[in-house]
Amino acid sequence: MELVVIVLNKIDLLDEILALFMRYEIKGATVLDSSGMGHLISNQFPMFSMFAELGKERASNSKTILTVVKDEAERKEVLSITESVCGDLTKPDNAIFFSVPVNFTKGMEL
Repeated sequence: MELVVIVLNKIDLLDEILALFMRYEIKGATVLDSSGMGHLISNQFPMFSMFAELGKERASNSKTILTVVKDEAERKEVLSITESVCGDLTKPDNAIFFSVPVNFTKGMEL
């Protein structure tokens, strides 16, 4: 099992990603509001405002999607879905995708 983490900078794409998760039976995703360090620092220290989006103030500047997948094949499917919506994840200010091993779960079925 793996925990897949997707930090989505283009929050307007969230609904499309979740709709595809449902279509491909990716279950149990959790979505969190999130903000990058640069955005938070710029709000506290004006001299760091170069890290923030100029002229745009949002309560949350990204969404973080968490989902546990059963194996590498399912992780690749989630990555494929994400890239089909977001495009090339190597482009800046798009999304970040990573996974970490899950050694134990309780209260969920995969």
